[in-house]
Amino acid sequence: MQRIKQGGFTLVELITVLVVLSLVSVGIAGFIRTSTEIYVDVVERDKLLSQGRFAIQRMNLEISNALPNSLRIAGDSSIQCLEFTPILFSSFYFDIPVAPEPASDEIKLIATDAAVNDYSFEDDQSIIVYPTSVDHVYGESSRRFYLGSEPELDSEDSKKLVVTLATEEQFETDSPSSRAYVTGAPVSFCVTDNKLYRKQQYPTSPFQSTSISGAVLMAENIQNDLTGSTQDMPFRIAEASLTRNAFVITLLRFELNEELVVFNNEIHIPNVP
Repeated sequence: MQRIKQGGFTLVELITVLVVLSLVSVGIAGFIRTSTEIYVDVVERDKLLSQGRFAIQRMNLEISNALPNSLRIAGDSSIQCLEFTPILFSSFYFDIPVAPEPASDEIKLIATDAAVNDYSFEDDQSIIVYPTSVDHVYGESSRRFYLGSEPELDSEDSKKLVVTLATEEQFETDSPSSRAYVTGAPVSFCVTDNKLYRKQQYPTSPFQSTSISGAVLMAENIQNDLTGSTQDMPFRIAEASLTRNAFVITLLRFELNEELVVFNNEIHIPNVP
């Protein structure tokens, strides 16, 4: 009888194959793990960059349109807020009632495109002339008065815009350049609990509030140390001088799972009250 020779693997060969496959599997698993970690790191860094860019761009846009001398900062070891008054439009006036001139509730400005086409009237808007300090913007001042109604073009001269005040008033002084600003309600950016908030549509007050009631969340994962050095504060104001405009220094440190992104920015403010 002829024996049939059967093919197969020996035990040594099977063990060798298992060892090789194990080594390959360990290598593949390590490669997959490393690739996954890199992907997660990239996603987290992209998230931090997106949050930071959005926050910085929004603050740049708004703060650069702040009324001169309206910027102020308040806070403590748990919160820091930057407050300012936004300019809705500015123009040049023909005349304003300054003592001893009689009080009036009407001012005529040059009708600019921004005043006629890009402006929308709302309650609590003001006109302010020559604000040289924060008190002129937020305190009891004869340089800022509330509007009584929506400005309208002069029926006799379409190049003039008639601004009606809520009551008859006298301004404290003229502007050297005859400039007037129409402004809206204050706006605040606040950093607290590792988050950035934006607050608007609240009353003007001599005392700056740090409440975030009604504020909108803009960004998270902010790791500025509000109890430490002034250099790590989210907001700092450099006052105007004879040689330069005022500017705001914003510093936001975003950190997530050991990924750190720092945004350090200067926002220049108009220096012509």
